[in-house]
Amino acid sequence: MLGRAERFAAAATPARLAAALAAVVAALFVNAMANAPVEQALRAMECGLFDCLRPMRPEARHGGYSSAEFREFLLAIGALRGRALAALLTDLPVIAALVAALLTAVGLAARGLPISERPRRILVALPIGFAVADLAEDALLALVYSGLADTAAVLPWVSALKFGLLVASALLSLLLGLMRFALN
Repeated sequence: MLGRAERFAAAATPARLAAALAAVVAALFVNAMANAPVEQALRAMECGLFDCLRPMRPEARHGGYSSAEFREFLLAIGALRGRALAALLTDLPVIAALVAALLTAVGLAARGLPISERPRRILVALPIGFAVADLAEDALLALVYSGLADTAAVLPWVSALKFGLLVASALLSLLLGLMRFALN
């Protein structure tokens, strides 16, 4: 799988990056619409336009959450657990689009730079690691939403890993792109 990801990154073009970023925006919009009933149930009052864009669901918070906060979230959504479970399916296109964007960005940023094979493989492995962590988080969420298991103790850690890998990949691509720009 890493070989395919490396080939995908090597074939990066600015047009592919633009398409991947457009796919990210579209997938996030679909995901937000699917999660709207859960988000609405979590809001105590009406919100302004931009406040409504900030997710209230714990797994969507970039700042993290505790297992106690996740359990409070489960109590707050109550009967909407089935709806939250169904909305998890809309996370799959988000993951695919983000991985495509991250791989394309690293492919563009690293092109022409003197990077040895091992660091180049790590650069490609970060988006794949993000996808694995996000899929693991979705599987754990599915177990909780369906009532099959209580995974609240491990969910915050998996979520932190997911966001950490996402940020690391994006920042490394940005730094490499800046290095490439400075060298040219």
